[in-house]
Amino acid sequence: MIDNEITPDEASALPNEPTGAEFDDDQELTGAPEPESSTRRPVSAKAIAAVGARVALGAVGIGVAAATILGSSFLEIPSFSASAPSEIIVPVPTAQQLTCPGPLLRLSDDSGAEASSVFTLGQAVTRFASSAGSVEQARITASDAQQGESVAEPLVLSAAPDAQSPESEMRLSGAQSQSVSVGDYEGFASAGCRAVGGDSWLVGGATTTGRSTLISLINPTEVASTVTLDIYDERGTVSAAGTAGIVVPPNGQRVLSLAGFVPGASSPVVHVTSTGGQITAELQQTIVRGLDAGGVEIVGQTQAPSRTLVIPSMVVTNLEAVQALRGSAEQTDDVIAAIRVFVPGDEPTTMTATLTPADTDRDPITFTLDLSAGVVTDIPIEELATGEYTVAIESEDPIVAAARTTSGKLNSSGEVTATDFAWFTASAPVTGDTQLTIATGLDAVLNIANPSEVGVTLELAVPGEESEEYVIDAGQTLRLPVDNGDTLTASNSDRLFASVTQAENGFLSSYAIDPQTPGSSPLTVFP
Repeated sequence: MIDNEITPDEASALPNEPTGAEFDDDQELTGAPEPESSTRRPVSAKAIAAVGARVALGAVGIGVAAATILGSSFLEIPSFSASAPSEIIVPVPTAQQLTCPGPLLRLSDDSGAEASSVFTLGQAVTRFASSAGSVEQARITASDAQQGESVAEPLVLSAAPDAQSPESEMRLSGAQSQSVSVGDYEGFASAGCRAVGGDSWLVGGATTTGRSTLISLINPTEVASTVTLDIYDERGTVSAAGTAGIVVPPNGQRVLSLAGFVPGASSPVVHVTSTGGQITAELQQTIVRGLDAGGVEIVGQTQAPSRTLVIPSMVVTNLEAVQALRGSAEQTDDVIAAIRVFVPGDEPTTMTATLTPADTDRDPITFTLDLSAGVVTDIPIEELATGEYTVAIESEDPIVAAARTTSGKLNSSGEVTATDFAWFTASAPVTGDTQLTIATGLDAVLNIANPSEVGVTLELAVPGEESEEYVIDAGQTLRLPVDNGDTLTASNSDRLFASVTQAENGFLSSYAIDPQTPGSSPLTVFP
């Protein structure tokens, strides 16, 4: 017979039943006090079994929970991804369009009358080409410039891709040139045909005695353009009436005299911005020294403000002729070669310019200069030897720049028989495949500068001929004589800077090669 009772000593070894009381941090009783008794209540075997069962059940529960947690860490959690519905739209192929500046301009007619009106001087010769083969030509129909019987408005070139030349591979390029010898206007000017834009920096020109500078604004679009001119010179920002709200009509040209805004400026810079229809903008400068014509030039836009600027080629044709001109002519302040720079920000900066001659036997010319903000600075470079130079400019803050040189021709008696000048703008970097056209007229040189620290391999091809490969070493410039009117394709994937210079018999001009105009590309449309 089994005894169901246990002794007090055996009971004392069992766990105590909970009393419902809790203890605080000081171990004081916070519940009801335990009854005072010297005897303990007997505990049965049935109670002991119940306690054991609860303990075992708790252990099993803990084990199951641990197994569940551990197992879940090895299970692969399903992943879900969702993307917004979209559709790829391929736009209708669009025609590429370039605008050529058109003929040289002057204030007054052949007799010198109507000095406040703009008249054309002859007509430019334009060469152009398209990889699609077909180029449409149209003339600007509404112009401030008056012309004679010949058609002389700026020219608009358009080319659309065809089945054989998809838009991504379409190329369009053009360039114009003009020689003039009419009264006080004598010289040669060439220019590239350019795509429209809404922001242009024009670095060049002057409005001092004997210097005339015109601003040409061309709008080839079907929407009127509203233009603002921000003008700066050696004294700072120019405040003048009429520089804002200039309306250029659709398919129209406005020609404005810079002297009307800032007379007597030796170093102007013009920032052109437009809303509505996009435009192209150029300066045209002419020089008369005393009674002698000093040349003509079309100044295209220079590279937008940047900390790194490259002028692929700055040409000094004949230092001896320049020196003779300085000794014999009047008003020769701008005969000396110079670099014009402007800091468009509010803080002064420091620039370093390096002129690397094509003649490798001569050392580069390097100088550092502190520049004031908001003021245009012309940096004369005395006695710059005859030759070609690549100009690389580094600055702490973004700036704009261009360079100017004067050319001349001497006869057997040492007299200057012809003189001209040119502005050399900073080129925008070109990458990938680029098509370019050489203007007619003077002997031409294609200049391609590689300012990087590694060499570049470049292929140049003339239509109908096999391409030729050239290696341009780091920090060097390829100078390649080219035929007038040729169109070339440069195949390259690196950043290069290119220009065309033309010089012959005392005349001189230059224009930069712009990056290829991008076509339309497929668009992803989300509902």
